[in-house]
Amino acid sequence: MIVVVGRPGLSTAGRLGLPAARVALAAAETGARVELVGSVGDDAAGEQVALELGRHGIGHAALLRDPAASTPHESSDDEEKEEAGPDRGPVPHLDAADVALGLSYLADCQVLVVAEPLSPAALTAASEAAAYHGAALVVVGDDEAGATLPDDATLLGVPDADVEAFSRLVGLYAAQLEAGQPPADAWQAALESSGWEPAAE
Repeated sequence: MIVVVGRPGLSTAGRLGLPAARVALAAAETGARVELVGSVGDDAAGEQVALELGRHGIGHAALLRDPAASTPHESSDDEEKEEAGPDRGPVPHLDAADVALGLSYLADCQVLVVAEPLSPAALTAASEAAAYHGAALVVVGDDEAGATLPDDATLLGVPDADVEAFSRLVGLYAAQLEAGQPPADAWQAALESSGWEPAAE
Protein backbone atom coordinates (compact mmCIF):
# COMPACT_ATOMS: atom_id res chain seq x y z
CA MET A 1 0.00 0.00 0.00
CA ILE A 2 1.07 3.59 -0.72
CA VAL A 3 0.54 6.20 1.99
CA VAL A 4 0.58 9.88 1.02
CA VAL A 5 1.06 12.53 3.72
CA GLY A 6 -0.11 16.08 3.11
CA ARG A 7 -3.01 18.54 2.99
CA PRO A 8 -5.39 17.90 0.09
CA GLY A 9 -7.65 20.62 -1.22
CA LEU A 10 -9.92 21.51 -4.10
CA SER A 11 -9.15 22.85 -7.54
CA THR A 12 -10.99 25.84 -8.98
CA ALA A 13 -13.29 23.31 -10.71
CA GLY A 14 -14.20 21.70 -7.37
CA ARG A 15 -12.14 18.58 -7.97
CA LEU A 16 -9.27 17.26 -5.87
CA GLY A 17 -6.31 19.62 -5.96
CA LEU A 18 -2.93 20.40 -4.41
CA PRO A 19 0.07 18.04 -4.39
CA ALA A 20 -1.04 15.50 -1.77
CA ALA A 21 -4.30 14.79 -3.58
CA ARG A 22 -2.65 14.76 -7.01
CA VAL A 23 0.06 12.31 -5.89
CA ALA A 24 -2.60 10.05 -4.38
CA LEU A 25 -4.76 10.23 -7.52
CA ALA A 26 -1.88 9.34 -9.84
CA ALA A 27 -0.88 6.37 -7.68
CA ALA A 28 -4.49 5.16 -7.38
CA GLU A 29 -4.97 5.33 -11.15
CA THR A 30 -2.33 2.58 -11.52
CA GLY A 31 -4.48 0.24 -9.42
CA ALA A 32 -2.38 0.62 -6.27
CA ARG A 33 -4.02 0.78 -2.85
CA VAL A 34 -3.59 4.32 -1.55
CA GLU A 35 -4.29 5.97 1.80
CA LEU A 36 -4.02 9.71 2.43
CA VAL A 37 -2.89 10.88 5.86
CA GLY A 38 -3.34 14.59 6.40
CA SER A 39 -5.77 17.30 7.39
CA VAL A 40 -8.50 19.51 5.97
CA GLY A 41 -10.66 22.20 7.47
CA ASP A 42 -13.86 21.25 9.26
CA ASP A 43 -15.91 22.89 6.51
CA ALA A 44 -17.93 22.13 3.38
CA ALA A 45 -14.79 22.03 1.24
CA GLY A 46 -13.23 19.49 3.60
CA GLU A 47 -16.33 17.31 3.28
CA GLN A 48 -16.08 17.62 -0.52
CA VAL A 49 -12.42 16.53 -0.39
CA ALA A 50 -13.37 13.43 1.63
CA LEU A 51 -16.15 12.57 -0.83
CA GLU A 52 -13.83 12.98 -3.82
CA LEU A 53 -11.13 10.84 -2.21
CA GLY A 54 -13.69 8.09 -1.63
CA ARG A 55 -15.01 8.41 -5.18
CA HIS A 56 -11.50 7.76 -6.49
CA GLY A 57 -10.90 4.81 -4.18
CA ILE A 58 -8.37 6.62 -1.99
CA GLY A 59 -8.57 5.69 1.70
CA HIS A 60 -8.91 8.62 4.08
CA ALA A 61 -9.59 7.13 7.51
CA ALA A 62 -6.66 9.19 8.81
CA LEU A 63 -7.82 12.50 7.32
CA LEU A 64 -8.04 14.86 10.30
CA ARG A 65 -10.49 17.78 10.51
CA ASP A 66 -9.13 21.07 11.84
CA PRO A 67 -11.99 23.29 13.11
CA ALA A 68 -9.72 26.34 13.29
CA ALA A 69 -8.66 26.15 9.62
CA SER A 70 -10.04 26.33 6.10
CA THR A 71 -9.59 23.62 3.50
CA PRO A 72 -7.20 25.04 0.89
CA HIS A 73 -8.31 25.88 -2.64
CA GLU A 74 -5.99 25.72 -5.61
CA SER A 75 -5.88 28.58 -8.08
CA SER A 76 -3.51 30.33 -10.42
CA ASP A 77 -1.74 33.47 -9.20
CA ASP A 78 -4.05 35.71 -11.24
CA GLU A 79 -7.19 33.90 -10.11
CA GLU A 80 -6.04 34.05 -6.50
CA LYS A 81 -5.59 37.81 -6.73
CA GLU A 82 -8.98 38.29 -8.36
CA GLU A 83 -11.15 35.69 -6.64
CA ALA A 84 -9.76 35.03 -3.18
CA GLY A 85 -11.76 37.80 -1.53
CA PRO A 86 -11.76 37.68 2.28
CA ASP A 87 -9.10 35.64 3.96
CA ARG A 88 -10.11 31.99 3.91
CA GLY A 89 -8.35 31.38 7.21
CA PRO A 90 -5.24 29.43 8.18
CA VAL A 91 -4.27 26.22 6.43
CA PRO A 92 -5.08 23.00 8.30
CA HIS A 93 -2.70 22.02 11.07
CA LEU A 94 -0.32 19.12 10.28
CA ASP A 95 2.40 18.79 12.91
CA ALA A 96 4.41 15.84 14.19
CA ALA A 97 1.66 14.63 16.54
CA ASP A 98 -0.91 14.79 13.71
CA VAL A 99 1.34 12.82 11.36
CA ALA A 100 2.17 10.21 13.99
CA LEU A 101 -1.50 9.82 14.94
CA GLY A 102 -2.65 9.52 11.35
CA LEU A 103 0.00 6.95 10.48
CA SER A 104 -0.80 4.93 13.60
CA TYR A 105 -4.22 4.10 12.08
CA LEU A 106 -2.56 2.17 9.25
CA ALA A 107 -1.37 -1.40 9.63
CA ASP A 108 0.35 -1.62 6.25
CA CYS A 109 2.65 0.57 4.15
CA GLN A 110 5.15 -0.25 1.40
CA VAL A 111 5.78 3.30 0.19
CA LEU A 112 5.33 6.50 2.20
CA VAL A 113 5.24 9.78 0.27
CA VAL A 114 5.52 13.13 2.06
CA ALA A 115 3.91 15.20 -0.67
CA GLU A 116 4.63 18.70 0.62
CA PRO A 117 7.16 20.46 2.84
CA LEU A 118 6.53 19.74 6.53
CA SER A 119 8.22 20.84 9.73
CA PRO A 120 11.38 18.89 10.63
CA ALA A 121 9.55 17.21 13.53
CA ALA A 122 6.61 16.15 11.32
CA LEU A 123 8.99 14.89 8.66
CA THR A 124 10.90 12.91 11.30
CA ALA A 125 7.60 11.36 12.47
CA ALA A 126 6.86 10.26 8.91
CA SER A 127 10.39 8.88 8.53
CA GLU A 128 10.05 6.88 11.75
CA ALA A 129 6.76 5.41 10.55
CA ALA A 130 8.35 4.42 7.23
CA ALA A 131 11.20 2.73 9.09
CA TYR A 132 8.73 0.89 11.34
CA HIS A 133 6.89 -0.50 8.29
CA GLY A 134 10.06 -1.11 6.28
CA ALA A 135 8.60 1.25 3.66
CA ALA A 136 10.38 3.21 0.96
CA LEU A 137 10.31 6.93 1.82
CA VAL A 138 9.78 9.66 -0.78
CA VAL A 139 10.00 13.28 0.42
CA VAL A 140 8.96 16.32 -1.64
CA GLY A 141 10.37 19.49 -0.12
CA ASP A 142 13.10 22.05 -0.53
CA ASP A 143 14.53 22.01 2.98
CA GLU A 144 14.85 18.95 5.18
CA ALA A 145 17.25 20.60 7.64
CA GLY A 146 16.77 19.26 11.12
CA ALA A 147 14.78 16.19 10.06
CA THR A 148 16.08 12.66 10.60
CA LEU A 149 15.84 10.83 7.27
CA PRO A 150 17.28 7.48 6.16
CA ASP A 151 20.12 7.46 3.62
CA ASP A 152 17.98 5.61 1.06
CA ALA A 153 15.08 8.11 1.12
CA THR A 154 14.22 9.74 -2.22
CA LEU A 155 14.41 13.54 -1.82
CA LEU A 156 12.72 15.65 -4.50
CA GLY A 157 12.78 19.43 -4.69
CA VAL A 158 9.59 21.34 -5.41
CA PRO A 159 9.64 22.58 -9.03
CA ASP A 160 9.03 26.25 -9.83
CA ALA A 161 6.42 25.39 -12.47
CA ASP A 162 4.09 22.59 -13.59
CA VAL A 163 3.54 21.33 -10.05
CA GLU A 164 0.44 19.41 -11.16
CA ALA A 165 2.41 17.32 -13.67
CA PHE A 166 5.25 16.87 -11.17
CA SER A 167 2.81 15.60 -8.54
CA ARG A 168 1.53 13.05 -11.05
CA LEU A 169 5.13 11.96 -11.67
CA VAL A 170 5.67 11.44 -7.93
CA GLY A 171 2.51 9.33 -7.69
CA LEU A 172 3.60 7.16 -10.62
CA TYR A 173 7.06 6.79 -9.07
CA ALA A 174 5.51 5.63 -5.79
CA ALA A 175 3.43 3.05 -7.68
CA GLN A 176 6.55 1.72 -9.42
CA LEU A 177 8.34 1.45 -6.07
CA GLU A 178 5.39 -0.40 -4.58
CA ALA A 179 5.50 -2.82 -7.52
CA GLY A 180 9.07 -3.72 -6.50
CA GLN A 181 11.10 -1.67 -8.97
CA PRO A 182 14.50 -0.36 -7.80
CA PRO A 183 14.43 3.45 -7.38
CA ALA A 184 16.39 4.26 -10.57
CA ASP A 185 14.20 1.99 -12.70
CA ALA A 186 11.05 3.22 -10.97
CA TRP A 187 11.98 6.86 -11.68
CA GLN A 188 12.72 6.16 -15.34
CA ALA A 189 9.45 4.26 -15.80
CA ALA A 190 7.52 7.06 -14.09
CA LEU A 191 9.19 9.68 -16.30
CA GLU A 192 8.29 7.75 -19.44
CA SER A 193 4.66 7.18 -18.48
CA SER A 194 4.07 10.71 -17.11
CA GLY A 195 5.56 12.67 -19.98
CA TRP A 196 6.96 15.17 -17.44
CA GLU A 197 10.26 16.82 -18.34
CA PRO A 198 12.32 18.90 -15.94
CA ALA A 199 13.11 22.41 -17.16
CA ALA A 200 16.48 22.81 -18.83
CA GLU A 201 19.14 24.32 -16.58
